Amino acid sequence: MIVFDYDLCIKCEKCEKICPCLAIEMNEFPMLAYPEKCWHCCACIKECPSDAIRLRLPPHIGDQRYEMLVRDERNEMIFRILFDGEPVDEMRIRVRK
Repeated sequence: MIVFDYDLCIKCEKCEKICPCLAIEMNEFPMLAYPEKCWHCCACIKECPSDAIRLRLPPHIGDQRYEMLVRDERNEMIFRILFDGEPVDEMRIRVRK
């Protein structure tokens, strides 16, 4: 499930605009208005300039304290796994642009 950290959110609305399944709506802050529509594609996470969105991994993958951040840095996609908010693993994948 996609979760938002409203302390980090700068209300840029990029997550709402990038969501391919229209699951995110902007009120005062963004929210996952239609969780059943979410594809878990991480487009919103990658687009967020303030790292305010994370993918909370479901229980069948890990317990609910695991989350994933995705960052696009030049020619690499960086997937960072967090446990209770602390980084525990990172994977970098080179991509062509």
